[in-house]
Amino acid sequence: MSFTLEIKSPEKSYFFGQVNSLTVKGSDGELGILTDHAPLVAALSPGPIKYQLESGEIISLDGGSGFLIVKANQASVLLK
Repeated sequence: MSFTLEIKSPEKSYFFGQVNSLTVKGSDGELGILTDHAPLVAALSPGPIKYQLESGEIISLDGGSGFLIVKANQASVLLK
């Protein structure tokens, strides 16, 4: 099972597509997101953004501060 992930900043869109999992660094520690996660809004600290594509490939990006919004099998990482 997968969910939709969008990663973007005001200047650029980094990713939009279906993923199996997402891991980000929240202000209080690491956050892991899977399909059917409860709704969530969280502040992000600088750190890696890791997500697994449906093919199984794991992608890692250097992320800055921002916010994570999770709702109805959609996750948005909004970087400053």
